[in-house]
Amino acid sequence: MRRSIARRSSFQMSILSIVGVGLIAVFGYHCVWMWQEVRHQETLERAANAVEQVLARNSELMPTEMWGRVDELLLNLGNVRAKVHGENDQVLYGPQVLLSKVKHKKTYMHSLVGLGGTMPMRDLELAMDVSEDKKFLNFIGAVFAVAAVVWGLFIMLLSGTLARFELKPLNKFGRKIASFDPSDLTARIKTEHEPEELYPVIEQFNKLIGKVGQYHDQLRSFNSNVAHELNTPLSSLTVSHELLLREKNPDPEHLKEALHSHLEELQRMNRIIQSMLFLSHASQGQYNDFRVVAKLSEPVMTVMDYMEAMLEEKNLQFELHGDASARVDSELIKRALSNLVSNAIRYAEEGSTIHIHIDNSTVAGQVLFTVSNKGVCIPAASVPHLFEPFYRVDQSRNESGHNHGLGLAIVAAIARLHGGEPFAQCDGDWVRIGFSLKKGDSSSLAEA
Repeated sequence: MRRSIARRSSFQMSILSIVGVGLIAVFGYHCVWMWQEVRHQETLERAANAVEQVLARNSELMPTEMWGRVDELLLNLGNVRAKVHGENDQVLYGPQVLLSKVKHKKTYMHSLVGLGGTMPMRDLELAMDVSEDKKFLNFIGAVFAVAAVVWGLFIMLLSGTLARFELKPLNKFGRKIASFDPSDLTARIKTEHEPEELYPVIEQFNKLIGKVGQYHDQLRSFNSNVAHELNTPLSSLTVSHELLLREKNPDPEHLKEALHSHLEELQRMNRIIQSMLFLSHASQGQYNDFRVVAKLSEPVMTVMDYMEAMLEEKNLQFELHGDASARVDSELIKRALSNLVSNAIRYAEEGSTIHIHIDNSTVAGQVLFTVSNKGVCIPAASVPHLFEPFYRVDQSRNESGHNHGLGLAIVAAIARLHGGEPFAQCDGDWVRIGFSLKKGDSSSLAEA
């Protein structure tokens, strides 16, 4: 059975209502009982004082006459009965047991020391029949109990109706979501006429739809870019093969050149496919060979040794600043740095210096890698898109034969795998591109 908010709310409200009414009933019942107890006590005290006065005024009379005066007084007091004890605990007046046949009675003892003269008295015992008051108290208790049960049933029915009524906006919101056209990712739910409690849900839903639309656009753009990137080498290979097939006696040298050209196109396609596979695996978190690297400068130096020939070709210098330790996948860090450094070499001014900074971030537990080169500044409008797959700033920075636009996207994926983010900025003619990463567990770093 599915859980129902309306039923659960109705049940909870009924329980709270019954408990509340029950507490009020118990409190009322206790108040009536206390009021009766106080009234009984006051009645018996007044009766005791009255009997004491009668005995004090008539102590010189004969016992029969004195007890007769007490009988007259008790007749006026109604349902109060009395018994007088002497000094030797003998009964001087009244029955051995007061109101012996009465189930509910209230008793009271009063001292009579000093009274009686020749017939010394010790104490006065009074008893009052409270059966009618007990019946009234039971009646009040029954009324309170029935009222609590009836009120609980009434609240259960009423709260169920009110809960369903109050949940109508939520049901309406559910119908709005169900009526959404999945192909229309621009639709939004308006909050003007919705309850305040639904505002956070509606805002989060609208944000979710916006993100879905953004990811949909990115996926569509990615698919288009993939098709475009693969279409060019495939078209070139197709045309080249058709031309070769038309030649009756192909020149061996020409055939060899064609095969070299075909190999380059195939290698380019392979690089694109391998990069796409890496991005797919990275997005699924399939790279998790994280180990503590005590000196992050070591993978940097490995990358620079590999890039030495490219640096010499453009007469470039390289400087490394800073160092740090972190728990990382060393091979992935090398790949990210290789992409950043090759990008910097490609666009750096000839004869300039490429700077690589390894900094402990002001944000606790992070390390920043920054690769800086002097060259043409990237337009501000292009900076937010640099890490999108297949994005290129312009044709002058294209070099599509070697650059397929996935290098910085791979840098971003590696950064996010390490709990960081990529970043890029331009300051005059200096271009700085890099990424952050989390250091990892501090105890592991301490052991390293």
